[in-house]
Amino acid sequence: MRKLITCIASEDKAKEAIEGVAKTFGIQAMVNHFARGFGRSSPLGTQKLGQQTEKVIISVIVDKKQVDEIFAYIFHAAGLDQPHGGIIYVTAVQQAVISPLAEIQEDHANA
Repeated sequence: MRKLITCIASEDKAKEAIEGVAKTFGIQAMVNHFARGFGRSSPLGTQKLGQQTEKVIISVIVDKKQVDEIFAYIFHAAGLDQPHGGIIYVTAVQQAVISPLAEIQEDHANA
């Protein structure tokens, strides 16, 4: 079974986490994209305006056996152990299917 780790972190720390996961665990495929929103932690938050921030959302599918180790790595590398650092969570992946085209290309590469 596979698990999906999703992390929402600040832009500067997310890059370190992405590069580190790729090098340390050999993960070759991750999805990351930018998000922008308003936080309530600023003085303007009391006026319901908030502070505009940019975050990076990282998503990676990992094997169930590695989920705790990779989760802990991302948690620390992305600075989530700091106040207002971000959020990370894990969800179950019910079915993971590799594209038939990817399997054919892999078979040809191994031949």
